[in-house]
Amino acid sequence: MKPSILPILVLVVFAFSVFVTYRARSARKVGTPGARSVYVLIAALFGWTLVATGLGLRNLHTSPWLLKNVPLLWQPCVPVTMVIAAFTFSRTLRVGLRELADATPALWLVFFQALRIGALGSVVKVFRGEITSSFPLWVGIPDFLYGLSAVVVGGLLVRGSVGNRTLAVWAITGTAILFVLPFAFMPYWMSEPGFIFIFEFPMVIAPSIVVPIFIFLDSLLAWKAIRQGIAAQ
Repeated sequence: MKPSILPILVLVVFAFSVFVTYRARSARKVGTPGARSVYVLIAALFGWTLVATGLGLRNLHTSPWLLKNVPLLWQPCVPVTMVIAAFTFSRTLRVGLRELADATPALWLVFFQALRIGALGSVVKVFRGEITSSFPLWVGIPDFLYGLSAVVVGGLLVRGSVGNRTLAVWAITGTAILFVLPFAFMPYWMSEPGFIFIFEFPMVIAPSIVVPIFIFLDSLLAWKAIRQGIAAQ
């Protein structure tokens, strides 16, 4: 297994998710049913992480049959589908997430995105020749810059210099970097022989769960900012 910070990052994102939920519930800002539904969603996502990790340890993500018959980058679709389905069909979860968004300081959600600075690691590997795909350059560099911007936006937020509209646009931009860019050019990425690196363990953990959680928390921040902006009108 190649050295990587991704396993540690997985623990960090799940620990953060559990902590903010526990904090909001302890402060009675999230009701028991809502908190329970959020915990169930976190547990389901963690269960998927274990499955993705197991497949990775057995090199099944890179199996010729899977790559041939399932050509798209299907791994992130699993947690994204889980979240969308749960959000759509569970009113209790929607209420819980709304309360959680309101109870979690926007500053925390902004600074959490600073972890995306870690995308620089893949960019460096491209210049070292360890990764031959151009994917880390076209997606990793914007992701890295967005991580840096989180530090700036967080600093401005502390000073009260960022409004809800700006915060919402910033968060939506962060989601677009990780969602629109990869899938818009997927046929091109998949044609690159070196793109198989994304399916190798532990790198496959990134699209399988780390990226979807970054998207989810950015979406939660955008939802919070939009709702607060509307309420302030």
